[in-house]
Formats: sequence, C-alpha cells, structure tokens
Amino acid sequence: MDDESKAPDEDDERIRLVPRELARTRPKDLVIRFLFGAGVSALAGVVSLAAGPALGGVFLAFPAILLASLTLVARREGPRLAYAEARGSVFGTLGLIGFAVVVAATAVHWPVWAALTAAVATWAVFGLGSYLLSRVAARTGG
Repeated sequence: MDDESKAPDEDDERIRLVPRELARTRPKDLVIRFLFGAGVSALAGVVSLAAGPALGGVFLAFPAILLASLTLVARREGPRLAYAEARGSVFGTLGLIGFAVVVAATAVHWPVWAALTAAVATWAVFGLGSYLLSRVAARTGG
C-alpha cells in the first residue's frame, strides 16, 4: 500500500483555514459540483411531487455536492485527502443532526433568532466535539 492510499496521520488533521487554497479550485470543478448538487436537488423535487414531501425531504438531506467533491479531491489530490474530507463530513453531519433536533424542538416555542442561535451552537458543539473525541480515541487506542 502506498502513502497516497493510507489514512492521514492524526498529526496531519489539524483544523486550519488556508485561503490561498481557494484559488486552486478550477472553475470546471465548481461547475461539476454545482451541476451534481442541482441534479440531486431536482431529483428531490421530483420525488417530493411523486411520493410526497416526507420522502423528498430525505433526498434533500443528501449532501449533494459531497460525492462530486470527494471524487474531484481523490482525482486531483489523491485518496488520502479524499479520506480526510470524507471523515470531516461525518463530523459536520453529526453537527447538522444536532442542529435539526434543536430547531425542531424550539422553533415553534422560541423566537426564531433564539432557536437558530441555539441550533448553530449545537452544530458547533456536536461537530467540533465529535472531531475532538475522535482525536482522543485515536490517541488512546480506543
């Protein structure tokens, strides 16, 4: 197994923002992501019309651009970075679940600003918390 196919080392997974990396994204890659996301959203609309909003909502929850992004990252940067991106999306998804639960529980009882503030805080705690827990588990062998 070569280095490109291995999972990233824990030490390589620091959270960081590198604005210059945005300039490396090719317009073609953005178009592919946009088209894939639009296609999944259109499919969700068709499913909603045909089978009802409950099933259509499941399709809207699909991370539409994730598959296109992971494919592009794997092709351009290698499977190691695609793995790291996929792993990060799991933490974001856990945060999104927390966000949805808080909005569902508070939106009709609290002012909108308070419900959304609590939901965003929950998203941050769940997303970042799950990431940090995974780091601790990896270091302790659990």
